[in-house]
Amino acid sequence: MPDKPDETLIEELPFEELSSEDLSSEDLPSQDTEIVLFREPADEPEEAAPRRVPKLLSVSGAKGGVGKSMLASNLAVYLASIGRSVVLADADMGGANLHTMLGVERPRPWMPAPPSLEESDREDTGLALLETPVPGLSLLHAGLDVPRRGEARRTRRAHLTAMLRGLDADYVVADVGSGTASTLIDFHLESDLAVFVTLPEPTAIDNTYRFMRHAFVRFLRTKVQDEKTRRALLAKVRELGGAPSPLDLWRRLEDDGDPLAESVRDWMESFSPAVVLNQTRLRADLELGEAMRSAGRRRLGFGIDYLGHIDYDDTVWSCVRNRRLLLIESPGSESAKSVEKIARRLLSLESGKARRRRERTVPPESHHDLLEVERGATDEEVRRAFKRMREIYSIEALACYGLFTADELDKVRTRLEEAFDVLLDPARRRPYELSVFPMEEEEEIDRPSAARRAADLPPPPPITPDTEFSGPLIRQVRESQGVELRDISARTKVGLSYLEAIEGDSFALLPAPVYVRGFVTELAKFLRLDSAQVSRTYVKRYRRYLEERGEA
Repeated sequence: MPDKPDETLIEELPFEELSSEDLSSEDLPSQDTEIVLFREPADEPEEAAPRRVPKLLSVSGAKGGVGKSMLASNLAVYLASIGRSVVLADADMGGANLHTMLGVERPRPWMPAPPSLEESDREDTGLALLETPVPGLSLLHAGLDVPRRGEARRTRRAHLTAMLRGLDADYVVADVGSGTASTLIDFHLESDLAVFVTLPEPTAIDNTYRFMRHAFVRFLRTKVQDEKTRRALLAKVRELGGAPSPLDLWRRLEDDGDPLAESVRDWMESFSPAVVLNQTRLRADLELGEAMRSAGRRRLGFGIDYLGHIDYDDTVWSCVRNRRLLLIESPGSESAKSVEKIARRLLSLESGKARRRRERTVPPESHHDLLEVERGATDEEVRRAFKRMREIYSIEALACYGLFTADELDKVRTRLEEAFDVLLDPARRRPYELSVFPMEEEEEIDRPSAARRAADLPPPPPITPDTEFSGPLIRQVRESQGVELRDISARTKVGLSYLEAIEGDSFALLPAPVYVRGFVTELAKFLRLDSAQVSRTYVKRYRRYLEERGEA
């Protein structure tokens, strides 16, 4: 070893291999010199880790008293108990009271400047955070219920998302209150996780569905980027009452031939509000969540993520009365276990490990879809499904309150009776399933190759931008391409009998225009036609037929 070791060699040697014999006192750096033993020669000092951006969990409710504050505070406790840094934000414009749930003094309101101001001009967030007896959990009074000169409270809530994102925590659990204010709904939609709390009561269920309809309209505003298109879409929404059922909006767009119809349908599939049912007492209450999922899909057109229920429990009342947290005061109670299950399901949604909604394996609006059974369902399964659906869509059913009118429920029950009769009668079930379900595709569809002689196929009919498509005209196009209807059925999943009825202009055998439009659109796409023109003109002829018969 040389008299004076090379500095790079010193940096690469393990610390225990360097001794006082290897280095003299002259070789050792002074105390003012920083010693870096494990850094590669070319490495730069590591930069400080970037500030973490918390994930927002919004908790809203159908009305006051549904238990949203209780759930929000205990969800925050659960997250803190598994080692997360959590801020519980009281953002209820109607009155902040989360400090009561935690048994601490009321914190002073947080009055930060809007995010548009410079960082140096904003209030220090840490001054507004109140430590709680729960390790890792802080309380923040967002101050939305406190008047502030020169600023509307709804303006502050509009800035709430950016403000809470600036906190130094893993999670921010925000109790945002109840109602259908646009700023409240926007915060709910912008959050990483969102929970809506309701009760097994008619008023709460009605408010739940109203909130979902308003939320979907706000959801649409974020999806449509073009300003002109957005205004046109919102005009349709206003024509339907301002907060219509998404299914009604989609049907109106379909009937008008609006190209946005397909996009709205896709957005309906991606919209799935999460709901918790609180204070359940009866057995019927325990089944209400799943019933709301079925009825909601039937009337609203989107799925509801039912996270679970919390039983009515005097323990919860006692904890609130004594200013104690449920998960700390009584962790072994049934209600506490239910809260923990809901928290775990929320984390599963966040991680993407939650069970995906079962994909529809039967044609929409078919008897199987109405009863929610598979094609191969046994007679006993059909009977059980019919009994369940009859209870869900009964006139006094809580799950349908605020969703269906009495006339609409009558129509659904009539269809249920028909579906039940058909699926239990082998002589009627087999032909029905053959007409509705597409034939299995046994081999790849072989379109005519370019080598096939033109004499083998009839010439294509002349088509212009003004052509009005009829069934026979569509048949001529198909035959000119040498394609069989069974091939189209296998590829498009449209029943063979419906395709035959379309080509034969057998309007009496076709379903409602909204479904015919979808069938014709798929048929036109397969034949490489202008699907908008084909569906618009064909459905127009179909509607004239219905009007002449007084069925429009």
